[in-house]
Amino acid sequence: MKKFICSLLVIFCMVLPVICESWADSRSLKAADDYDRLAQEAFDRGDYVLALELSQQAEVKRNEVEIVINEKLAEAEIDAGKREEARRLAEANARARREAEAQKMAEAESSIALAENQLVWAKNAQGDVYYPMTYTAGEQALQNAKIAFQAREYDSAKEYALDAINVLAEISDTTPLPKYYIVRPWEETRDCYWNISGRSYVYNNPTLWENLYNANKANMEDPSNPDLIHPGMKIEIPSIAGEVRAGTYDSSIKYDTFKIK
Repeated sequence: MKKFICSLLVIFCMVLPVICESWADSRSLKAADDYDRLAQEAFDRGDYVLALELSQQAEVKRNEVEIVINEKLAEAEIDAGKREEARRLAEANARARREAEAQKMAEAESSIALAENQLVWAKNAQGDVYYPMTYTAGEQALQNAKIAFQAREYDSAKEYALDAINVLAEISDTTPLPKYYIVRPWEETRDCYWNISGRSYVYNNPTLWENLYNANKANMEDPSNPDLIHPGMKIEIPSIAGEVRAGTYDSSIKYDTFKIK
């Protein structure tokens, strides 16, 4: 149907100038008819020379009209060709825009799917527990991506999704270092702030013992005496380098060695 309508429009555009030109040249056609009539009258009178001249004049007038009509037909064909070329170009541009939009939508969908998978992984790694700020930031970035996608802002949706992926990638799936330690008898473990601080899962350096002392002296019987700790006392191991710590030390768990980055 679309092609049929376009064809009718092209034909109409070609014929219309011809009709208009015919009206404009109606005088020339009338003059040609007048010459024909006069030529016939001259012929009937036997004035054959005049009849021939009048017939030639009528032919000249008709030729003039034919030339104009042919010129207008040629112009109409050229205009129709230009219109067809413009139509094809517009369709090609529209198709390119649709394809580009579809590509952006697909990239945004893919990025959002990756971000969703990253969030699930972070949740399974207890990122919401051990890295709450990072987890929340990634979760919010993913939500922003989905909102932008619904608004058909695919470039923004992709950027938000990639931000979510990068933020959530900072979450580690390693077991966090212990946040608490239960003091054991000196005879068994030689527990004191110095020795506890030197253990790999604490600070891996005994000279950092004062971090333990300062964090726990308020709960000691004699806060002025750092050596006075007793078996069963639960001491806190404060984070000193941004490391994630959670739970109480468990000898059955293999912890990574503490390192100051």
